[in-house]
Amino acid sequence: MTHRYRLIAVFALLLLGPAAHAQATREAASALRSGADQARYWQWGWSAFYGGSSAYSLVHARDTDDPEERYDDYINATKAALGLAGTLLFAPSHGDAYREYQALGDKDTPEARAATRILIAGLAEEEARQRAWQSRLGGLIVNGLAGLAIGVEDNRPGDGWVNFATGMLTTELNVRTRPDTATHFLEREPDFRLKANGATLPIYVDWAVGPVFAGLEIRF
Repeated sequence: MTHRYRLIAVFALLLLGPAAHAQATREAASALRSGADQARYWQWGWSAFYGGSSAYSLVHARDTDDPEERYDDYINATKAALGLAGTLLFAPSHGDAYREYQALGDKDTPEARAATRILIAGLAEEEARQRAWQSRLGGLIVNGLAGLAIGVEDNRPGDGWVNFATGMLTTELNVRTRPDTATHFLEREPDFRLKANGATLPIYVDWAVGPVFAGLEIRF
């Protein structure tokens, strides 16, 4: 069971900070580098997929003599163009995080280790948001409208359902292939561990500091 304790105290933050951010520099660098690579491949791959799909649908719409196929092609070209826009505008930020890490000076100092941990924690939060059910709402709306256009406007409900289902499958694949290296890193490397009687208890620490407050959350 996960227990959460929220403490509002600067002295606790100072006491636990160094232990919470103790990380192996090489493992953290590897996680950030791997995330940057995965983010780049993800963006290139999906950009090529959506761009190619849109271009193919437009060319096929121009060449076909079937009005139903032409209608579907225009719908699919629009969906693919929106997917391409989303891929370019909402790309994972792992590459930016890795560049920030590379810009750090001596990466073995406590300050650099803490900054690295913050970068990875931020990426893990982003990965969680991008895999949450809310991340599928855009695809649900676009594919739902496309299915309605085909099924209701063009009076082909069966084709509308097929278009909706294939579109949602594509959306799911898009979400599930996003980078998740930061999440896996934090699962493997908690902030610190307590060992007693042969058992090991992983401890996770999240903290925030503002102009007039300090907050600390401990999970185990």
